[in-house]
Parts: sequence; structure tokens; C-alpha cells
Amino acid sequence: MNNSGLVLSVFFGVVLSFFSHIAVAQNCIEQASDFKFITKSKQQGLLRFENEHSHQPFNYHAALPFDDYLSYAYQHINKANPRANISCPVITKTYQQLIAQGKRKLDPTIADIIAPFELTYPNSNKVALLIHGLTDTPFTYHDLAQVYYQQGYTVRTILLPGHGSAASALLNVKISQWQQAIKYAVERSVQDFDEVILAGYSTGAALLIDYVTKQPLSSKVKALMLYSPGSEPHNKQGWMAKWIDAIPFVNWIDKDADVDFAKYESFPLNAATASYDAMSLASIGSLSKRPALKLPIFSVLSDIDTTIDTRATLKLLSALHKGNSIKYKPLDTLVLYGSTDILPTGFTSDYTVSNPQCTTQQCKKIHGISHIAVVNSPQNLHYGVNASYRNCGSFINDEPLYKTCKTTKNPQLGERTSANLKQYPALQRLTYNPHFTELKMQISTFIKNVEHVQGK
Repeated sequence: MNNSGLVLSVFFGVVLSFFSHIAVAQNCIEQASDFKFITKSKQQGLLRFENEHSHQPFNYHAALPFDDYLSYAYQHINKANPRANISCPVITKTYQQLIAQGKRKLDPTIADIIAPFELTYPNSNKVALLIHGLTDTPFTYHDLAQVYYQQGYTVRTILLPGHGSAASALLNVKISQWQQAIKYAVERSVQDFDEVILAGYSTGAALLIDYVTKQPLSSKVKALMLYSPGSEPHNKQGWMAKWIDAIPFVNWIDKDADVDFAKYESFPLNAATASYDAMSLASIGSLSKRPALKLPIFSVLSDIDTTIDTRATLKLLSALHKGNSIKYKPLDTLVLYGSTDILPTGFTSDYTVSNPQCTTQQCKKIHGISHIAVVNSPQNLHYGVNASYRNCGSFINDEPLYKTCKTTKNPQLGERTSANLKQYPALQRLTYNPHFTELKMQISTFIKNVEHVQGK
């Protein structure tokens, strides 16, 4: 056999081995807990890259119906995502309702679960537009969607460009593409409804802050809600990402298994660059040159967030609050997990602050609320207490700890602070919010207060 024949033989052997393993782990839940599959995927990077496909960007013109956008996004996921058609029986309450409304099929694939959606509340003139974060998908909001729906809101989500397929899609994405998608979603929602609540998670929150402070805002927009909002990266070297990315063949910060069907685990340098740009546009320095935002603001964050600098976020919220109108200042609400010692001096004087405390034994065993945990219920089938998926990206370069984190029967859970990692070497990053029931009530109270004041 010549060299080319040997190369082909080895290549097809690897491919057949990979897909034969997929056949054994036939759905998204099984794949997330199959350590042999996880190891193969991490080593070979076979879930890290999009399918080759002809990509036609959506024409983000506000005149185009939202259903057209949803159809486009679903088709794009099916073409680009290497696992789009794999069975994914993660039947959330939101998914059940989408089935009942004729918008999803009974036996979901990954594409069905992660695609953007509109959960329609009958005869409603109100909508909550929810924007996911960097590397995420609209699955981020399957739990929170219920809170808004129960308040009488239709719930809309979008898929930010570069998401919903594979991490390689973020190698060339630009912030301008995200801004274009945000602009379309907001303007389309303002056309379709009389009342609009805007909500964003992480980078999605930064993009919304940028949008609502840049141009005259429709009076139909009633509130801004921020979950683990992006202000400044915890890593202060984030500005260097674009310069490192310019080095040939240096494209990735992390190369992981990508078995999380709802979120990329591998992380390109360019993604860090685009996210840093989004946060820079929503910084205090940028906002000081714009008119003050006159809108009630609700925020949720952790004191030990290792993705976003919590102190920078609190300074940003304080600046937004100071510029808010007398009418809306009493409505501004912060839910802070952890120690209130992190609050800037004077922050609590006229700001509604809630500081939930652990009351159950299960909650007391958790070592801090992580950046990625705040939006998910403990009952979440993918990220919750009994889910098969584990977030162990802290150990992608340490095989023994990675394996322990993925396979141990009694994992330690919390945020991946240096202190926690020192004390709990194979810590699993927390992916659900133990205070979620309380958070639902806090969101409902905020919305009712906004509607009461706006109705005057």
C-alpha cells in the first residue's frame, strides 16, 4: 500500500470509529455522559467544526416577518450543525408548549431544541425578547421563558450569528453581525407588539445595553432585564485576543469535546475579541457619551463570577441607575448571589437589592453561583441537578482531573475560582441556579411593578 492509500485508510478508520460510537450513544443525553465518546471528540475535534454548506446570511430588514427569520435560522442549524439531526429528548415545559402550538415536532432533534422560537401567548399585545450569550443558543431561555409566559407575555428568542452549529463558526464572526440581528429583533418586536421587555444574558446583555443607549428608544420598550450581564471580562488581558488571533495558525483559546449540544465548549480567539468589543461598547466610558437610559433595570449576578468582573458590572449598574429618571429609579432591582460586601459604597441607598441565602442542605453544599448557572432551573433536563451533562472545561489540559470531574459519583459543584479549584481539584462548574424558584418570584414582582408604574 502506498503512502496516500495508507493515509486514506487511517482517515476512514477514524471516521468510521467516530460514527460507530455515535451509533452506540444515539442521543444528546447519552453522548454527554459517555466518557469514551467525550475523549474521542475532544482529541479529534470532530464536533468543533461546522458542516460545509452554502451560507446565505439573513436579510435583517425589519419589514420581514419574524416567522421568516425563525424558518431561516432553523434551516441554517440543520445545514451547519454536525449533530443537528441527532435525537435529543430534552422535553422542557417550553418545548411541550411549542409542540402544542404546532411549532415543534414530538420527537425532537438537537436542531429542534436549540433553534430560536416564539412561544405565543394567546391574544397578547406584550412580548419578552430574550437574547442569549456568547457560545450559547436559545435553549438558554427554556426555563426563564416560562416566567415571562406566565405573566402573559409572548416570548421571542433569536440566534446570534456564529451560533447554533459548531465553535468554528465563531472564527470569523464580527460584532456588527450581532448588532444587526439585535436591531432587527427589537424593531420587529416593536412593530408586532404594544409592550416589549428586553432581556439579555452575558454578552447578549451587553449588546442590548449598547442598543438601547445608542438611538431613540421606542416608548413601547418597557424594561431591560440583565442576567450575568457582560461588563468587563474577568481576565483583564481580553483586549489582547485580537492581536494574538492575528498570528497565523493561532486560532483557539480552548479546544474541548463540544458534547454540550446547547453551548460551544471550544473557544476561538476571535470569539473573545467580538465579545470584548461588545462589552467595550456597553462600558461606562462609552455610555458617558450617550444620553442617560430611562428604563427600569433588573439584574442578576454572582459575587464570584469568573467570566465577568462583578465589580465592573456593579459600577455599570450604579452609573445607569444614577442617570435613570425619578419615575424608574425605585424599580431598579439587583439580585446578588453571594456576599454583599462587594457592593460599592452607597449602592444600596436607593437601589432595591435582594441577596438570597441558601436554606437547603443541597444548596449549602454548592461552592458559589457560577456565571452560567443563573438562568437554569435545578430541574433542567440538561443542566439541572439530575442532568447527565457536566461542565468540566477547567481541566481540558489535565486528563486525570478532567476524567474525575466527568465521571465521579459525587462531584463538587460551584464557580471555578482559584480558591475553589485549590480546595476541590476536580470541581464541576455549576450549571443551574439553586435559587431559581425565588428568582421566578423576583422577576414576576419586577414585571408587575413595571406594569403598574407604566400604566399610570
